[in-house]
Formats: sequence, C-alpha cells, structure tokens
Amino acid sequence: MEIRRGTPEDHSAAVQVYQRAQAARGQRQPAVRLARVSDKVRDELLFVAVEDESVIAMAVAEPARHADGAGKLMPETLHLSMLFVAPDRQREGIGTALLEGVADAAWADGYRTLMTWSASPEFYEACGLERTRRRQVLTDGRTIMLLSAELEAPVREIVVGAEGIRLGQLLKFAGLVDTGAEAKQLLAAGSVEVNGEVDTRRGRQLADGDEVQTQNQAVVVRQPEA
Repeated sequence: MEIRRGTPEDHSAAVQVYQRAQAARGQRQPAVRLARVSDKVRDELLFVAVEDESVIAMAVAEPARHADGAGKLMPETLHLSMLFVAPDRQREGIGTALLEGVADAAWADGYRTLMTWSASPEFYEACGLERTRRRQVLTDGRTIMLLSAELEAPVREIVVGAEGIRLGQLLKFAGLVDTGAEAKQLLAAGSVEVNGEVDTRRGRQLADGDEVQTQNQAVVVRQPEA
C-alpha cells in the first residue's frame, strides 16, 4: 500500500470512495453534496491510499481558519476536512496509516497543529488527537466535536553498521547537520535529545532503536541483524 498526495487522475476515485463509505453507513449523498465534495477534492490538499493502482482511502485537508472556516488563517494549523476508507477495506489500519501520512506531509509543509471535526471521535483519539471543548449540533441532530493534536517530526530510519555509531557521527551521517563543528555546537547547546532526554556527549554510543531528535527532525537508529 502506498500513501501519497492525490493527483488529478485520483479525483474521481477519491469521490467514489467517499460515496461508497457514506452509503455503507446508510447515508445517501445528494448531488449537491457530491458536487461540494468533488470541489474540495479538486481544490484542497488530497491524500490517497493506493493498492494495486486502486484508491482505497482518501483524505482532504486545508489550511485552518478562525470562525469555523470563515475567518483569518490560523498560523501553522491544518484542518482535516474528511477521511474515508472503502467499506470493504475498513478495520485494516488503512485509515490510521493515511492519517499518519497526512500528519507527516503537514509537518514537512510547515504545519504544527492538526485539527478536525467529528461525530465519532474515537478513531481520531486512538490516533493521538484530543477532544477540545468545542461542540456543534448539525441540522440532522448529530453533535460533532473539535479534536486537535500538536504534530511531531516524522521519524526516519537510519541504518548503520553492526558496530553501531556515535552520537556526533550520527548527526552528520543522517544529514541533521552539515559539519562536525555544527554537531558540536548543537550538542553543547543542549539541542539534541536521545530517547526524549537531552544528551551533550558526542561520543555516546547509539544502539538499535535509539531515537535522536534535533532541529525539528527525528531519526531512529537501525542496525542489521546479527
């Protein structure tokens, strides 16, 4: 399965996934609603999960605005408008993988907060979003709530030799810094964390599974099996 940004060639298939998922819930979508969804798929940020060249899940996101979308842009905040998985592929972790892909892409684009409205918040809570105090009652009587999460830097895997690698070496090897001098400065400034704790030792020996974070980037060390 591939998680990627949608292309114009994906638009029709993404709308079909939306329509099928809603139909499986017993919610037929009127033509005017499908037209609005088609517009969003075309005009906003589309993400798709693809398997065997078929779109099996879709998500649409857009820059968040105050006043429920009618006000000024909210700095560094992305609003997830919708996320749907094809009915025959639900409960396989596809929705979670797609949401993670959206979050990683959002971070790369400079967003630091992800938010969404949902009438069924359990899925999003399981993915790390938290309920806020905001609620709305829709015309059909359903109550939706706003959920939000602070985004974290995507973690890249860095494969090293069986002998492992030292912290100062990893910073340059992983492309987190350009020079050894820059690595030394970051470490001295306490700007490098290993497994969530600040570490200033250039010579610290890292092992398989150690996670290093600095300058809004994160990598995890992987060693080949013996």
